[in-house]
Amino acid sequence: MARLDFSRLSVLVVEDSAFMRSLFTTVLRALGVERITLAENGEDAIRILKPVQKTKSGQLVGFTGIDVVICDYFMPVLDGGMVLRWLRRSEHSPDRFLPFIMVSAAADLETLTTARDNGIDEFLAKPFSAEMLARRLTTIVESPRPYIFAPSYFGPDRRRRSKPVETDRRVMKEADVEVVHSVKDVSALKNSDKKVWVFRLPRSLRNKLATGEAGPDSQPFDPAILEAAEAKIQEMEGDYSDWVADTLEELTQALHRAIEEMEAAPKHIAEIRRIAHELRGQGGIFGYPLMTQFAKSLYEQTHEDVQVTPELLELVKAHIDLIRIVTKQKIKGDGGETGKQLMTSLAEAKRKFAGNAKAPKQPVPAAKAS
Repeated sequence: MARLDFSRLSVLVVEDSAFMRSLFTTVLRALGVERITLAENGEDAIRILKPVQKTKSGQLVGFTGIDVVICDYFMPVLDGGMVLRWLRRSEHSPDRFLPFIMVSAAADLETLTTARDNGIDEFLAKPFSAEMLARRLTTIVESPRPYIFAPSYFGPDRRRRSKPVETDRRVMKEADVEVVHSVKDVSALKNSDKKVWVFRLPRSLRNKLATGEAGPDSQPFDPAILEAAEAKIQEMEGDYSDWVADTLEELTQALHRAIEEMEAAPKHIAEIRRIAHELRGQGGIFGYPLMTQFAKSLYEQTHEDVQVTPELLELVKAHIDLIRIVTKQKIKGDGGETGKQLMTSLAEAKRKFAGNAKAPKQPVPAAKAS
């Protein structure tokens, strides 16, 4: 394993939440990354990544030499999945082999599988730690997977297992596969008589960052650096508290609008669902797992097929009240006896109100989560 100088790394962070952009920037800088470009949504990301072009005024704009993309999955305007598909498949992509880390609070099997099949290199689940982010970056540099170009897929090899599988479901024969050791124009390969191409490319990113070989037992990151990065995260707890207070106000106002404008209530419930998803991805970072649990429950109760009823609105209010208690009393960890009482209150609220809030008579538009 090499000693890596992450000050040479250029990272694009795509995240619609201003707080999360700030958090990523803080952690990356603590890990040594100096070149950080920020995008608020997928459209901004594509604009940044596009190859350099001349505008009408003669100004050069576009691709800035990004080494790694860290992108939130669910965003308004254009989500991370669409950015990834553009990067891997578009003829306008600057680099179809650009390492891509997808980030999401939704780490369920469906989300992971979809992200994998779109061609991610790594997946980072919210809430995350500095060590988790450091591991993803190190894996991309030290252990890049070969890329596969097949009729229905382009991206890193989706198999991570080093040992043989019991049943090989691949239908291609060895004669159908060509191994490529240098970057070619992918579109030109379509004229080949092969059916699958495996790109085993030089480890250019490692060569860029390596400053020498470390010992076989050395850690990819100095523990002191990781400790400093985690400390930087905790220093942002005050900012997080302010953000939660503002977010709670947004939730409360959305609930009031839903109560006052029942004909437009589905739109307001969709907004509540979006905010809840964002909340659930951040509580655990600062030691508030109860916040994550309550926000996750609120997200699930306001699913896209839910019928908006007075009972549902009461259930939403119960969730907001519980989140407010956790915030006001700064209840960390499991909260001990208080945490148990709050969880019991949530279960009782679900039993009381949820039964009447499930009939899918008036679908709520799918909310874009972060």
